[in-house]
Amino acid sequence: MRAVTIAALVVSLVLVVGCGRQAEQAQIQGPPIPDALQGKSPLPSGKKYQFALVPKLRDNPVFQLAHEGAKAAAEELGDVEVIFQAPERADTLKQIADIEGLIAKKVDGIAISCNQADALVPVIDKACQAGIATITFDSDAPKSKRLTYYGIDSYKAGVKQAELLLEGMQKLGMKPEGKVAIQSGVAGAPNLEERIDGVKSVLGKHKSIKLLETLFCDDDTSKAVGQLKDVLRAHPDLKGIILVGGWALFAESPGAFEDIKPGKVAVVGFDALAPEWDYVRQGYVYALVAQRCWHWGYESMKILHGIVAEKKKYPSFVDSGLDIVTKDNIEEYAKKWGDKLTQ
Repeated sequence: MRAVTIAALVVSLVLVVGCGRQAEQAQIQGPPIPDALQGKSPLPSGKKYQFALVPKLRDNPVFQLAHEGAKAAAEELGDVEVIFQAPERADTLKQIADIEGLIAKKVDGIAISCNQADALVPVIDKACQAGIATITFDSDAPKSKRLTYYGIDSYKAGVKQAELLLEGMQKLGMKPEGKVAIQSGVAGAPNLEERIDGVKSVLGKHKSIKLLETLFCDDDTSKAVGQLKDVLRAHPDLKGIILVGGWALFAESPGAFEDIKPGKVAVVGFDALAPEWDYVRQGYVYALVAQRCWHWGYESMKILHGIVAEKKKYPSFVDSGLDIVTKDNIEEYAKKWGDKLTQ
């Protein structure tokens, strides 16, 4: 098995369209723009707005894609400088320290994917009170004063994953019963916890399905692959796996599934980056629930620019969308999105 490099991931994007549990909030007006931000003067000639993209960690491929999207938006806007600020590994305290540093630097805007929602509320509120346009993407902190959240409805995404797992079991000739494993990233990450809740809300109604203890890989591809290999060995009768993030599927296929035949276990993954496509093509993964990773960065920069430079207001929740990728549409999907970052 060979781990796919970040460089290989960055040149092959998968983007999507879709749904959300918070869709009903889409028209709800976001928090008021702070007075300090409203009073900002126009940008001096030759200067650029400094907007920071602050993901959960630096090395996850989805956040590398977000960085590429942010750079594309900055180039398009012309008056934006992107600061990519992230801990090497998912670390809430380091993320808070990074945001404190950006506040001290007096950047014009910050877009954050929150490692732990409640823990980040004070520093997000501090940034807003300092007159810095602050939004969230991917993983929200809804109790904070952030101006808007750009992302998906994670609970509904989890519901969809569970529905696809049941569908996949049926198509693979299985009954909706037996052991099912769930793999997540960092324990406590709000978006991931909501997806798990969505999964359990559906599978919990099936008394014949036994959910194993959730696996947490800390957003580490190697650890994720090892965990799945271990659970497959420990439970040879395993019927299903749901990954609420892409982690294990960022390794070259067949990766964690090298010791089993395609279709032996119904697998539903998350995200749909190019390295994941072969898992679908070869039958190891029944379906992927995909989100718009590149647009996290692109749209975040556009939203921050709209707030700071154009005095726009945005709703509390901006739905970035979802798509479902299976063997039936994988080639069409790859053709449509595969060269997005080579333009």
